[in-house]
Amino acid sequence: MGKIFPDMMGALIGSVGKVSYYMRYSDNIARRKGEERKVSDSPAAVEQRAKFGAVAHLSRMLRPAVGIGFPQRKRRLSPRNAFHQLNKDACSVEEKVIVVDYERVMCANGGLMVPEVTVTYNAATGKFLFEQESEGEDEGCNASDQVYAVLLERSLEVSRLVKLRARGESGSTSAVLPKRWNRDEVVVYVFAVSDDGKEASKSLYMEVEAGN
Repeated sequence: MGKIFPDMMGALIGSVGKVSYYMRYSDNIARRKGEERKVSDSPAAVEQRAKFGAVAHLSRMLRPAVGIGFPQRKRRLSPRNAFHQLNKDACSVEEKVIVVDYERVMCANGGLMVPEVTVTYNAATGKFLFEQESEGEDEGCNASDQVYAVLLERSLEVSRLVKLRARGESGSTSAVLPKRWNRDEVVVYVFAVSDDGKEASKSLYMEVEAGN
């Protein structure tokens, strides 16, 4: 296996003769067809593969958010691969069991400021209520930025992307807890994306307060 340097040659994708070229993260890799790949069975290697698989599964669970949450990424790096790089330490293996630290999971990344949002949950109505205060124009903070919330149900392994308000608006937005979802298994994140979709903020894990 060899590494190509795209800055000098331009990235290569596909096959030429007996050599296949592909992108792995931001590296352009060349591999001879039929080349045997040695897979280590050492505990460290097995643990690393388990962690990688867990992060890949997380990216699928959070697909709606990941698709728009990584516009500022390296050339030829997909949003999913950008998610993998950012969240490689959010999963660990404890006594052969994968443990996900959901407070460390980032479903968006970029240079915009994290939006000012609070969230409560009303058990009587089964609704999350997101409150926003209007934010003024500043470096990395545009009134036209769109704010999003992410609801992730850990046991069902599904997520929902909720469009809130523009950063410059104040007000509340509600989101109903789906019937099959367990409130105790839901974690919430918020992030912002510029109106042209070319910039994003980091995502923020939200502490959900009990509503009236």
